[in-house]
Amino acid sequence: MAIICVLIGLSARLILPIGMPNPDHYFEPVSSRVLQADEVGQMIRVRKMYDRMANTGDDFTGWNPEMQDFWKYTIAFSAYGIPSAMMIDPDSQDEYRLLFDTMIWKMKSRRVWGDFTDRGFGSDPISAQNIMYKGHLNLMYGLYQLTTGDDRYAREYTWLTERLAEELRLHHQGEYEGVTCEPNAWYVECNAIGIMSLNIYDRLYGTDYTETEVQWTLDFMMDRMRDDDTGLFYRSYHPQQDVVVKDISGYANAWTLTFLRPFLPEDMQLSYQSFTDNLVLGYGPTYASIKGDLRSNPSRNQVAHLFGLWAAKEFDDPTLFGKLRNSVDKAGHLGPAPDGGAMYADENSVLMNGVVLAAKLHVGWEEILNHDWGHERPSSIPDTSDLTWHDLLPARVYQMNDGRNPLPQSSLNDRACPNCFWGDYESIRMRAAKDAVDVCTPDSAAQNGCSIEKLDTHEFQ
Repeated sequence: MAIICVLIGLSARLILPIGMPNPDHYFEPVSSRVLQADEVGQMIRVRKMYDRMANTGDDFTGWNPEMQDFWKYTIAFSAYGIPSAMMIDPDSQDEYRLLFDTMIWKMKSRRVWGDFTDRGFGSDPISAQNIMYKGHLNLMYGLYQLTTGDDRYAREYTWLTERLAEELRLHHQGEYEGVTCEPNAWYVECNAIGIMSLNIYDRLYGTDYTETEVQWTLDFMMDRMRDDDTGLFYRSYHPQQDVVVKDISGYANAWTLTFLRPFLPEDMQLSYQSFTDNLVLGYGPTYASIKGDLRSNPSRNQVAHLFGLWAAKEFDDPTLFGKLRNSVDKAGHLGPAPDGGAMYADENSVLMNGVVLAAKLHVGWEEILNHDWGHERPSSIPDTSDLTWHDLLPARVYQMNDGRNPLPQSSLNDRACPNCFWGDYESIRMRAAKDAVDVCTPDSAAQNGCSIEKLDTHEFQ
């Protein structure tokens, strides 16, 4: 009898989510929210991984090259969890700022965006089309500046925002709104990212993209891309033929609802209810997953599952979140990582870990966007007249033992390597040196008593 009890107990531990945090703990108000044990472990793993990658150029050790097209999404969605981490754990805000900056560096690697140019879609990866990449880059710029007050990417953010707005205005004169991913392929979820990046720019600089270009895109989404019966969004639009593909994707809807809620809260709440009614697969009282597609692929889908976590957090649904969390952490065998922290045993653990962690952390876009981050807003819009896309992205790949692409001889004369300082960056010491040059002239030295030191201007040009 004792042996049977032991076997039952072991089976229960293998099957039931015993030892996992109560799902309600992830939904505590920010003022009382603390990082859960699984979040602490996963954050340690994510931070160590990006810290290592910050010192290895364009090497992405452990990242599945067969999934390289998805690296952009892994980096971006991992980064979208950083603002929530800053709010939950403000004592570690500086470390999170460092992590966020490193993620932007990695996002700018040619290995991340090169699929667009390598496939012949264009020689320029961000001036037109490719919203599936540049929308995420722009939102990362915006969230970084909003949450940290650091303006090192302000000119890059402004330049890319202006290109997005120009493209939106161009299409406004034609048959559709928004921006395509590849030529003749338009997706709701990718445009949801782009318009949020414009909305954050408005919040920082007082511009009015939300009332114009963003609203045009929202109207098109709701008029042409939303199913009347379910309130869910269609798969894609093809402008050259003016054709809507009316499949209803699980992952695309979870993603879209999450990022459109700040703009259309009531409509998206109704659509979320339809999402849970039509696209959620339940497995008893403790587990669930998300369908790949409402009609053509009604079985569970791993990518849809990950975005389902995001939607459940955004729409304050601890019941569904708990079931999805149980499934991913149990099926993925979340456990200790070799170099510390926690990771999944899945072969694509590197790609999953940060995305799942960010979903667990997510406190809701309204909370993030309306939070008082304690930084003064910029006083003027940066001048970008001298910038081109080459000033944002490196045209080469820099990897160890790659003699074809040696590092630049000088970051002052050549485009910086992926892990040189990016943007209009000046350290505190550089700025102090500049201030000394500006304030302490030979004439003023005698008047105000300041001392003139010989400064190495090469350091801060």
